[in-house]
Order: sequence, then structure tokens, then C-alpha cells
Amino acid sequence: MSSLLKLTLLFATLGTKVVVNYAGNKAAAEEVVSSIKVLGSEAIAVQADVSNEQDSSTSRNSMFSSTMQVYSSVHQLRPRLPNIPYIQEHGTIINITSIVTKGPFPGVSNTLSKAVIEGFTRTLAVELGPRKIRVNTISPGHIDSDMLRSAGDGVAAAGAETSLFKRLGTPEDIAESAAFLAVPRSGACVTGANLLSHGGAGGFSIYGMKLIFSRILLHKVNT
Repeated sequence: MSSLLKLTLLFATLGTKVVVNYAGNKAAAEEVVSSIKVLGSEAIAVQADVSNEQDSSTSRNSMFSSTMQVYSSVHQLRPRLPNIPYIQEHGTIINITSIVTKGPFPGVSNTLSKAVIEGFTRTLAVELGPRKIRVNTISPGHIDSDMLRSAGDGVAAAGAETSLFKRLGTPEDIAESAAFLAVPRSGACVTGANLLSHGGAGGFSIYGMKLIFSRILLHKVNT
């Protein structure tokens, strides 16, 4: 189960009303909605292409209009600039990046895109502060996922070794971090911050970096 789905279900247990946005797979979206309702929370599925700004039945504006009709407000989302006016005062924005911005990891485009999100988060926190909207980022470490496993068992093992806990992170770890930032009683005065969920400073050690690099290179040579 993905970190985003784990996060969605965790928020549902906290009583959050959830809008499940989907591009084309209605059956999968309805399955998530059903899972949320089983937990006793409310949810709807709305089809929309968030990259489409045009006035159509599947545009981003249509998605937010549908949300407002059902729930009257929007408090948490992964933002694009045109979406900001929809967010109510005392709302929360949580972005997900990665620890690749904290050390010399390979992959220029990936590292650059994550660094842009972190800068965007800090700037947006300043811009939205007067509206009491908190904006934060979570930087996961090596998470036990299909993507990490596809890089080879050696890479996953090396990722676990860099953690002070000697294990990979889980989607549940990221969901709990997001819940901490979203719930007012715990994150009420936290904004413009980057919450590191990487298992400790061991993830930045020179030994850890060398271990990851060697495993990635070995996997590429073998494949």
C-alpha cells in the first residue's frame, strides 16, 4: 500500500472528510472511498485532471467546485498555485519531497525537483502565514516500496543499513509524520518546516552514501 493511501486512511480515522481525485480509474477511486467509509469517515471520488485549467467537467476548477458543494471548505491538499484561493483559513498544506536534497545522491532531475518543492514550501509559508495557513514538507528516507525494491535487493538492504534503526521506513511512518503536521493540537505552530523522516542522521553518513552508491552501481552492472 502506498504512503499516500496509508496517509488517506489514517486521516480518515482522525475524522477527516476526504476527496479522492482520480484521472481515469474510477473503480480504484471508489475502492478507496469504500475503505474510508468503513472507517466511519466521509469521502467522495471526483474525476479531474489537475493539470487542466480549462472550464470543463474534468478540470481542476470543477474538482474544487464539487468539493465545496459537498464539504464547504478545503483545508489540506498538495498545492498548485491556482488552487491556493480555495484553501480556508487555518488550513494545512503538506508537500512530500525526499532526503536526496540533504546529501550527494545521484539523479540531477530528481534532486532538483525535490529542492524546488522545499523552496516553494518555505516561500508559500510566508505568503500564507497571514491567513493562518501552515505549509510544511516531509522528507522521507529509504521507504520499503515497489520502487525501492525494483532497484535491487542490495539497494534496499543498503538503505536499511544507513538508518540508525537498521530498517527501511514504511508508508505508515510517512502517514504518521503527515498526521503530526496536520493535526492542530500537535503542529499548530509549525510552518515552513521540513520534517525529516529518515531514521536518523546515519542516512547522511559518508559510509551510508558510499554503500548506497555501490549497491546502485552493482545493480546497474548486473542488469
